[in-house]
Amino acid sequence: MKSNLLTNDLNLKQESIEQLCELGGEEIIDFLITLLDQSDSSIRDMSALALGKIMDIKAVEPLLEAIFKKENEGYTGTMVFALETLDCSKYLKEIFKIMFYHAYESKMSAIAILDTQVFEFTKEDLIEIKNMWQNCLQNPESCPEIMNEEVKSEMEKSVNSYLEYLK
Repeated sequence: MKSNLLTNDLNLKQESIEQLCELGGEEIIDFLITLLDQSDSSIRDMSALALGKIMDIKAVEPLLEAIFKKENEGYTGTMVFALETLDCSKYLKEIFKIMFYHAYESKMSAIAILDTQVFEFTKEDLIEIKNMWQNCLQNPESCPEIMNEEVKSEMEKSVNSYLEYLK
């Protein structure tokens, strides 16, 4: 099954990922995590979705690392979507960074995570988030989609719901 992932047959890749996902277990999770380093975005995406389906907390940090890799820029939406099923409670700043600095699809998944999960954070985390938001407002070119009023409004709601804790 593992070798099927290196073929050009998308259906065979998908079937193999699904079979691995059904098998589950530590070895499979570790293998799926290694696939997040692949240059082929279809393999990364299938692996991310499988990790999201398995819902093992061990996948959160490797997914975040893959999302923030420069070479994956613009191709992270599916990986962020996979985070929606995982416990991101210790990664508030990282989820905000995705919302601020990644493309539309990633932003929307980040907003969903911020709206549905409960996070651990400090006052310093909130100050850093506030500073990132101010940077986006002052430098809109660094924050994709911020000029879209609907997107900006959704982002602002997320920011304000957390910055309330600073008062």
